[in-house]
Amino acid sequence: MDGSQFDTRYPVVLRFEGIGPDNLAGYEKHRKRVGGDTGHILEHPPAPNRRLIGSENWAAEALAEIAEIKAQNFAAELEALEQRKRKKDIQKRLAEGPHNPWRPTRHGPMREVILTANKEWFDADPAAVFDEGVENNQRIADFEQLSIAWLKEQFGDDVIHARADLDEEAYHIHAVIMPRVCVEMMRTDKATGEKKVIATRHMLQPSKFDVIEDYEHAQDSVGAWFSKIGLERGEKRKEAFRQAVAQGETPPPKRMHTKTRDWRRKKDSELAKREHDLDARTDAVEEKSAEADAIIDITEAIADGVVDPSADGTAAIAPVKGRENDPVFLRAQNKARQSPTGAARVAKAFRRGWGAMFKKARTDAFERVSDEFRAANRTLEEATSMLAKIGAALGDGFTENVGALSELTLRLKKAVIAGNLSHERIEKRSSSKDNDLEN
Repeated sequence: MDGSQFDTRYPVVLRFEGIGPDNLAGYEKHRKRVGGDTGHILEHPPAPNRRLIGSENWAAEALAEIAEIKAQNFAAELEALEQRKRKKDIQKRLAEGPHNPWRPTRHGPMREVILTANKEWFDADPAAVFDEGVENNQRIADFEQLSIAWLKEQFGDDVIHARADLDEEAYHIHAVIMPRVCVEMMRTDKATGEKKVIATRHMLQPSKFDVIEDYEHAQDSVGAWFSKIGLERGEKRKEAFRQAVAQGETPPPKRMHTKTRDWRRKKDSELAKREHDLDARTDAVEEKSAEADAIIDITEAIADGVVDPSADGTAAIAPVKGRENDPVFLRAQNKARQSPTGAARVAKAFRRGWGAMFKKARTDAFERVSDEFRAANRTLEEATSMLAKIGAALGDGFTENVGALSELTLRLKKAVIAGNLSHERIEKRSSSKDNDLEN
């Protein structure tokens, strides 16, 4: 177990969690995997969990011992009151009943200990690398041996339970400490000033252990204890905090330990949110995909001449007359039903484009016709002028024929004017239709 063989140094992890007798039933349900938070338990663990310290019925034995302590303390207290002839106090205590053998605190009178290291450190053992099984993993064996020795060294008989969990992501050890103490109750003699022991009480008092009382001392202890297998002490956060405060600097934020079940609940909530967001994004992608398919199929149908791009009406697409049952139109119609948005977009775009194209074509055609009418009019006027000059020389009969040409010119002018007015009316109707499409 020479730590010098390890290049990457990982910290040994030590945590304390306050618990009380009321928590032992739930603790046991979780230990036996019959209750509590079991969402993190591996479906096919590499090996069963194993008990390291204490009997199988350790929790029941601990509760029985606490009940016995309560009864002993109560009997001793009543006996002391009897000796002092404090009848009213005896009646009061009988009404109250036995007191719990610990001072009320938010942490409780007992401690759960968790010992572990980074999963990568355990997985770097050759047995893990070559998949030779947990029973051949030397790092797990060394860590387990040192953990048992450290627990017994620090807590002695007060470590009433320890087990190794192998059915979770990383190997770790749980232990339960029941810190028993015998407290002497003193009284000072008013006459002599001498202090005398008048009673003793059995209590549960976690602060009896230095490693529980002083967190930094506990980290130093495990850091030194596990250094022989290549693990080291964790980061000295409290020391860094004190130094920053002493130097007038902003101290690093305190790291708050989160209960495993609370951490998993938070992660489950985050996972549920990510899944919800992923579903929403998936729906959006599928909708855009259907929209793209509809646009492609409708465009191809227009190119094949089976969909009328200029058709009006509420329907997204309309067939060219006689092509209602064409497979290409039916496929495009089906895509339009699957994605009404895509169909509406492509139909609107083609109607606007088609309208603009016909508008320009009509404008160009009318401009060409107008130019031709104006050219013909000028030609007639020139011919009429020329013929009038000739008619003056040839006589009255020819002049009458020339007058007929003038009437023809006047009729052509009227036709050009009528054509322009008709063109303007068509322009207005087309402009109104384009505005409707844009809206």
